[in-house]
Amino acid sequence: MTTDTTQQPAAENHSMAEVANQPLQLDARTFPLHGNRLIEASAGTGKTYTIANLFLRLVLGHGPEHNHKISAHCQPLTVDQILVVTFTEAATEELRDRIRARLHQAREAFEKGLKDDDFIATLMDDLDRHSERARLLLAAERQMDEAAVFTIHGFCQRMLKQHAFESGTLFTNELITDESHLLEQSAADFWRTELYPLDKPLARLARSVWKTPGDLLNDLRGLLGKPGLQVKTGAMPDTLEGFNQKFVEPAVAIRNLWRDDRNTIEDQLLSCGLSKRSKPFTRIAKMAAFADSDALFPVLGKNESWEIYGREILEKALSKKGQLPGHRVFGLIENLLDQPFSIQDAFKSMMLARALSSIQQRSLSIKNQKHQMSFNDLLTRLHQALHQGYGEQLANRLRIQFPVAMIDEFQDTDPLQYAIFSRIYPAHSSPDRDAGLFMIGDPKQAIYAFRGADIFTYMQARKQVSAHYSLDTNWRSSSSMVHSVNRIFEQCLQTSADTSRPPFIYKDIPFLSVKPSPKADRQRLLEANAEVPALTIWWQDNDGTAVGKTDYEQTMTLATADEVNRLLSLAQATIHSDQRQKSLKAGDIAILVRTGRQGLMIREALAKQGIPSVYLSSSDSVFASNEAVDVLRILTACLNPGHDRILRSALATPLLDLTAEALDALNENELAWEEAVEEFSNYHQIWMKQGVLPMLRVMVQKRKLAEKLLAKGHGERRLTDLLHVGELLAAASLELESPHALQRWLSEHLSKPDTNADEQQLHLESERNRVQIVTIHKSKGLEYPVVFLPYICSFREAEEPVYHDSQHTTLDLSGDDQALIKADEERLAEDIRLLYVALTRSVHRCYMGMAPVKSGSGRKGDLTDLHRTAIGWLLNGPEVLDYATLEQKLNHLAESHPAIDFQPVEDLQLPLYQSESEEAPHLVAAEFRGCIQKDWWVTSYSALSRTSHSHKKEQSHHKVQEPDASLETAGLDIEVINEAEAAFTDEQKAETETLDIFTFPKGARPGTFLHALFENLEDLTADTLNDLPRDLSSYVLEQLQMEGFDEKWCSTLDNMLDHCLRAPLNDSGLTLGDLPKRSKKVEMEFYLPVSRLRARELNAILHSEDRLSAEAGLLDFVTVKGMLKGFIDLTFEHDGRWYVLDYKSNWLGDQLADYTRENMQKVMIEHRYDLQYQLYSLALHRQLSSRLPDYDFEQHFGGVYYLFLRGIRKDEPGQPGIFHCRPSKTLIEKLDRLFYGDSALSEEGATKTGVSS
Repeated sequence: MTTDTTQQPAAENHSMAEVANQPLQLDARTFPLHGNRLIEASAGTGKTYTIANLFLRLVLGHGPEHNHKISAHCQPLTVDQILVVTFTEAATEELRDRIRARLHQAREAFEKGLKDDDFIATLMDDLDRHSERARLLLAAERQMDEAAVFTIHGFCQRMLKQHAFESGTLFTNELITDESHLLEQSAADFWRTELYPLDKPLARLARSVWKTPGDLLNDLRGLLGKPGLQVKTGAMPDTLEGFNQKFVEPAVAIRNLWRDDRNTIEDQLLSCGLSKRSKPFTRIAKMAAFADSDALFPVLGKNESWEIYGREILEKALSKKGQLPGHRVFGLIENLLDQPFSIQDAFKSMMLARALSSIQQRSLSIKNQKHQMSFNDLLTRLHQALHQGYGEQLANRLRIQFPVAMIDEFQDTDPLQYAIFSRIYPAHSSPDRDAGLFMIGDPKQAIYAFRGADIFTYMQARKQVSAHYSLDTNWRSSSSMVHSVNRIFEQCLQTSADTSRPPFIYKDIPFLSVKPSPKADRQRLLEANAEVPALTIWWQDNDGTAVGKTDYEQTMTLATADEVNRLLSLAQATIHSDQRQKSLKAGDIAILVRTGRQGLMIREALAKQGIPSVYLSSSDSVFASNEAVDVLRILTACLNPGHDRILRSALATPLLDLTAEALDALNENELAWEEAVEEFSNYHQIWMKQGVLPMLRVMVQKRKLAEKLLAKGHGERRLTDLLHVGELLAAASLELESPHALQRWLSEHLSKPDTNADEQQLHLESERNRVQIVTIHKSKGLEYPVVFLPYICSFREAEEPVYHDSQHTTLDLSGDDQALIKADEERLAEDIRLLYVALTRSVHRCYMGMAPVKSGSGRKGDLTDLHRTAIGWLLNGPEVLDYATLEQKLNHLAESHPAIDFQPVEDLQLPLYQSESEEAPHLVAAEFRGCIQKDWWVTSYSALSRTSHSHKKEQSHHKVQEPDASLETAGLDIEVINEAEAAFTDEQKAETETLDIFTFPKGARPGTFLHALFENLEDLTADTLNDLPRDLSSYVLEQLQMEGFDEKWCSTLDNMLDHCLRAPLNDSGLTLGDLPKRSKKVEMEFYLPVSRLRARELNAILHSEDRLSAEAGLLDFVTVKGMLKGFIDLTFEHDGRWYVLDYKSNWLGDQLADYTRENMQKVMIEHRYDLQYQLYSLALHRQLSSRLPDYDFEQHFGGVYYLFLRGIRKDEPGQPGIFHCRPSKTLIEKLDRLFYGDSALSEEGATKTGVSS
């Protein structure tokens, strides 16, 4: 790696004398509260506590003279003037709480004269007017909700809005938290414009590299978020012309020459003395097939291509007397192999470089068009604003607004973030002590490169800031633990001058030993009242021979489980403090891992020994869990309970846990199958009525899923994931228009889980006493009494040629062999920082699993791969470690400090661990003392109309059951097939040759489907439906497939949609497709309060005020008291008037003439749709009355449209299939009064019209 100003290669040596800018020990009482200063806070040294103390001093205006200089800021600051920036929402909340608590503690001390806190006591000694200071602290404490404690993105967003003029930011910009859709669109655009036009051979080459645009995007995801990324291509062609000339033309020449001279070439190969088992001999036929194709490279086997006929492999395949074939084609192949890239790698590198630029520009263009910004854009926009145009003015304003800024976790900064704050707070900008920038962090804990953190920016800042401080006391760990960790990292510095090396590879990340706190040993871990080593190094002895990675991991997994068992059961391990002691519990133990695979290994090993555990990771999304997949299948079945295949798929999920016998019984037992259909239909109704989370909870209760899951292995994990997915669905449903949209949302998140999204990260499944299995990344900032590091000899080498040069992050696509070497050096440096984080989590004791590990499946000697691991670097630097040297180095480390123990790993063969029973708290249910109204319920139009007398045949009067509004579901008040229709349906089954809307299936399920077809259509447009393409066949086909209908109906339904969207609804030419999205509401739900509703009174009003109702039979239902619920298919506004619209799928006949107004009226009367539109009109009337100022029924209520979908034609005169009416104002007002309990008018009407019930 080239030496530069920001880093040094692993191979270089640096003595500590070379490490510049040694930091001063930080004293929070005298720390200067102005100027630009860097604070390096090693693990456990009280970083957050220090920030709170500095904040407290800034509020109080404290600052005694120190070294003949005033340390105070020029004036006391309010909490909204002190900027505190950190990197996560959780961290901002913790900082805000800690600062508030510190202000409160100081206020009480100043008020009451308390001096039990040493730091606050020094402030009280330095400051006078204590009562005045207490009032100042009280004001600050009360103002903490307004404190300027932000994430970096929150800060940038707020500044762009507050200073929109200087920053040139639109007030209307929308912040998008998920760019995945936008990036996918941009990748698809690149695929279409760059790869689609390629000729067939190049297109085949492209498909050999990436199958889909998604594959291309996956290769770029880690690169798109890196600010200032430079792409280095070297001599690599950057145009198709150059690529063709350098790679394609030579390949085609070889292919054509082999084809044209095939006999001669094959004769030479067969007669030159090749072994008949060699690859050049056995691949001759495949080369012949390649020569006859238009491919650009041969596929001769797995990862086998031109090299099979290169000189190296040909020579190895020859017999002793054999001679290389002399045909010139082999010389051309050798020339091709001399290229640094294969044709595939060259094509991939060229296209990656082009795609990276194209996708970035395209996504930015889309966001600009839509006035959107992503989180990364917030930083970019503020950076641009500070460095262009009014940048100086903006920087001055921000510095005045926030005279002091404290940047927490500064080691995780990046070039943009540092450029922003160094612009606002330039170095040496504060001669008057009126500004300060305090950068606080620990470069030894910089472990988030995968999220964009850039340790090289930190090192650059360290060089530019002259005032360095450090915290040198560890307040977390025991003294033995502190000294043991010091010893591991100090050994790099205590070798001879010629071999001394920086522990963290780079000289700008020095290791400074810390000291234990005075209280470090007030707590001690003992076994049978005896002291134990702080650091135990396990050694996997293998008689001088290296071991494979799998063997190592299996050995350490079993050893860890055994030792955990021993500690909890046999060792009598206790934690002593102040004459008290407590037994070591499972929850006191943490096992740190790098990957989910390792976590699963150790968890299963613990389970076999009866030890409960939990797993916590910052890189696992709940959408990657099996439970999320099962929930998707279940939701799909709830939306399609009548679809056999979909329902069977849901019932077969592991989550529902049906046995094979139970599933098979559903095939034989028709009643059991019908019950399953009914069960999922009920779930659908609960979903529509109450929401997706209540529906899932009902399912969990009904099927006893919690009990079943908890009775199995990892049951708590699975149940937690199930409930977590339910919570995310519930949150998403608030933003989505329909259940189908929610189903699609879940499906998309399953295909692209976002491991960086906080809300997706796995929840802790239990807070009870469990061994904690935690990824090292997730463990940062946490502490545990006992820590196991079983897998520190494992590593994963760098796979992408991404590294840092003197100025930029570089993606090296030039083919330079050094690129991956440089990238792997940076990988090793971060692995060392990860090891530091892991070692410093322990309070009392830590175990490290060590072995002479050698990767690969070949025969092992005494050489290991440990020089490529963090612990190997610390032990021996970049030199390869052999078995003996490794064992010697570990022995030497153990002998260097009495708190370090080196011992061979043992197989303890312990009995199962018997956990202490957890006594459940005694719970007593509260006693209900309220009064339940037994005659109050929720009813619906459907329940009322089902009890109507026929107008043709009088039914006997009978008492009906209480109406059940749970049956009232959006879109389900649909056609009922009468006997004539059913008979026609039977005939129609034999006439399959006619496909039109009249022959489309009839009944409840097809009716529900047609409703959904219109409802889901609204999700496809941001404005009017007429903005959609005329051809909606792809949408219709997707809906048919989703609902399980035959795809043959696609054209028919596409045609129906075209007619329905474009048929005029009135004389002015208004169409359904003309209605803008902002002027309509799909599936508007309503509840009408019902004081007391009797059938006789309602009949009287309807027969007197509506002609259709007068021709209908009498309603007959029990007295209703409660609420009347319903869903209106579509409510819309046009020209200042509001309308109700309902879709009807009823079959009136097989020709257009059957859908006249007269026939539609007969159906309206027969099914009592008159009652439906009257109730809908009443609901809309009440809504408008409460929302519209100066509402007037005659002016604002437009009427009712019923669209009989099978009969609508856009160009047909007479508007077939469209029924329109407008209930009278008198009718609606009488209904309004009736529902509120005024029956006087209805009694009078009943007498005049002679209506009785």
